[in-house]
This record gives sequence, C-alpha cells and structure tokens, in this order.
Amino acid sequence: MRYLYGDSAPFPHTFNFLATLERFMAAATKVVKLESEARNLESTTAAAAAARVKSLDELETFHESVIAGIQESARRATQRQTAEYALQVVEHAVRLLDDARRTTTAANDREQAQVRAEVERRRGEIRLALEGFLTTGRLPILDAVIKTRWDGRYVMSCVLTNPDGIVSFYELGASKADAKWQQPRRVGDFAQGVNLMVGVRKSLFRRSSQPELVQVDEYLVSSFDLTDSTAEIRLRRKIHERDALVFTMRRDGSELAAEVSHPSEEGPEALPAPVDTGDKMHLSRLWQSLRAAVDPMLEQREKLLALKLEGEDVFENDLAIMLIERVVRFLGPMVAEISRRSPNPRELSLKMENDAGRREEVYVKKEDLIAHLAGMGERELSIFAPLGFSPPPNSIAGGVPSSNAGAVEIHFDDWEK
Repeated sequence: MRYLYGDSAPFPHTFNFLATLERFMAAATKVVKLESEARNLESTTAAAAAARVKSLDELETFHESVIAGIQESARRATQRQTAEYALQVVEHAVRLLDDARRTTTAANDREQAQVRAEVERRRGEIRLALEGFLTTGRLPILDAVIKTRWDGRYVMSCVLTNPDGIVSFYELGASKADAKWQQPRRVGDFAQGVNLMVGVRKSLFRRSSQPELVQVDEYLVSSFDLTDSTAEIRLRRKIHERDALVFTMRRDGSELAAEVSHPSEEGPEALPAPVDTGDKMHLSRLWQSLRAAVDPMLEQREKLLALKLEGEDVFENDLAIMLIERVVRFLGPMVAEISRRSPNPRELSLKMENDAGRREEVYVKKEDLIAHLAGMGERELSIFAPLGFSPPPNSIAGGVPSSNAGAVEIHFDDWEK
C-alpha cells in the first residue's frame, strides 16, 4: 500500500497520516486541557492558602497588639481582681489564636490533599490519552528494538525511537494477533537449511574440543533481541531445557561480526567464540527472516510501558506538554503541505494506492479537527499554532459569547489564500 497526496504526487510516509492526525488532535487537546485544569487547580489552591496565611498574619499582629495593651494596663492595676481578669483575657486570646492557626493549617492541608488527588487523577487521564494515541497512531520510526522471550507463550515488546527525541516502550500483542506465537517456534519456521559449524565435539583422549556441523532447523527459538544493526538469538533443543546456542551479531555497513556461545556447556565452550565465515551468511538470513516476521507486530502495540523525551521520563517529569509541542512541530509542515495539495480547501486528503494501482481517497474535514480546540484559552491554543488552524474567535475560553450558537465559523490561517 502506498500513499499519495491529493494531487497524486508521492507522499513521503507509508502510513495513514490523516488517521494519526485525527487521533493526535483528540488526545493532544485532551492532554492540554487536563494540564491546564491541573495548573489552575494548583494555582487557585495556592492563592487560597496564601490568603489564609496572610489573614492569620494580620490576626497575629492584632493579637500581639491587644496582648501588649492588656499587659500594660494590668501592670498599672492596683487590685488583684483586675490582674486575674487580665490574665484570663490573655489566656483566652491565646486559645483563640491557636484555634485560628489550627483551622488555617487544617484548611490548607485539606485543600492540598484534595488538589493532589485531583491533579493525580488528571495525570492518570493524561497518561491514558497519550497511550491511546501512541498505541493506535503512527509516527515515523527512526529505530526499533524488538524483544521476544518464551514464557509459556512468546512475550514480545519493543522500543521505538521517533523524531525529536521521543522514545516509547510497548508491550506487543503478538500471540493475540497471530496464533503461531502462542506455541514454540522452530528455526525452520523462519529460515531453512541453517547448517552451522557450532557443535562441540569433545575428544575422549584430549581436553580440547572440535567444532562440528549442526543442523539447527529443528532447534526452538527461546528469545531474541533485534535491531537493524544488532541481534541476539537464543535457541534450545527443547523448550523446557536451557538455551543451547546463543548467537550475537553486529552489522557495520557490509561487515557482519558474529559470535556463538553454549550456555549449557561448562568450561571454555560456554564462552563466546567467533563463528566461521561461512556461517555468517546463514545467521544473517535467520536474522533478517526473524525481523521480517516480527516487524508486522509493531502494529500490535497493546500497552505503553514507558515514554521518554530526551532521555527523561515524560510522566515522572511532567513533560506531556513538551511532548505535544514536539509532535506538533513534526506534524505542522506536513499538514500544511497536505492542505496545499488537497482539491477541497475545507478538507485534508490523501490517496491510497494498492499494488494493482487501484486508488482510494481518504480525507478528514478541517472543521472536525478544529472542533477539538473549542474552549481553549490563548495559552493552550498557542501550542497548536504550528498546525496552522484555529477555532472561531467566539469559542475561545474567555471570549465574547456568540449570539448565533448554532453556526460554525471556520478559520484556516492563510490556507485558502
């Protein structure tokens, strides 16, 4: 499947960009609104706490003045009853001040606890929104690491590096998407005729061992870690046994370095050793076949395990808005180019072309994308400015209410000029 612009020129990406854009707008605007709500909650609560503290400070100043006056008057008194009265007034005033302090502290603590709970709830919704986008949408993949291990079934995960320093970690639903991954898989399922000089033949009379030819087609794949430039593949004779062969490979241009180790052996044979030159071709073939088999599983992103931006955890460091800004920066020029090439100025459109040359149009209405921005303030809208569109002025938070609430006014910044 290939994608074309609306004017039939080749589109640079191999996925449905418009579907990704729709999912992004739904998720990103929700994230921005939730962040704004959390920020406003924290700001409002902090302001209320500061007002209570200021009021308490004023009360303490007044209390000190009153106490000083009472004590001064008591010193001039000549009757014991007057002195006792002054003492009781002072003690009562101190109790009142202590009550005010406790009330202020309790109110601040209570509101802080409430706002923390509300902010945490919104943080959870932010994570779910981003996970929903990242597991169903698509961004260009600069590098992919696919990890698979046998645990009663094949458990598969991946690490994807996207543009602008975005790195995401996923659990993949491989065994759900393809029943073949529910059972142990043979080397021969991926590449046949993999005959390698990796066997260990021990001499009866010498302590040394000699390599021997092994047909590994019937060996079972217990785990593998694959990238475009490195690979580790572990094989077993039986799935409940220990790994018998472990291959590690690294590709540098046209050069392939490969080693084999025998974890089930003892002594020098268990240590990694270079494989024969003739074996590299077979190992490279197995590597590429495994990668081709699991690459479609990148579409089966079932759960977001972690999300990092420039090496920092997005959720632990509250970097969701920065992440949204990075994605907007990437999407912006592409949205503008699609708009320029779309035949209908009120739509963004692409064409899908199959291998037989049959074409089908996919499109999204600009007003549907713009609708997600309704109710945002100028600060939040500025995050989406690089996408080149904005909501009607009267729909902006804090704007003048429209007298024609049923009308939809669309604004595209210079797109239709």
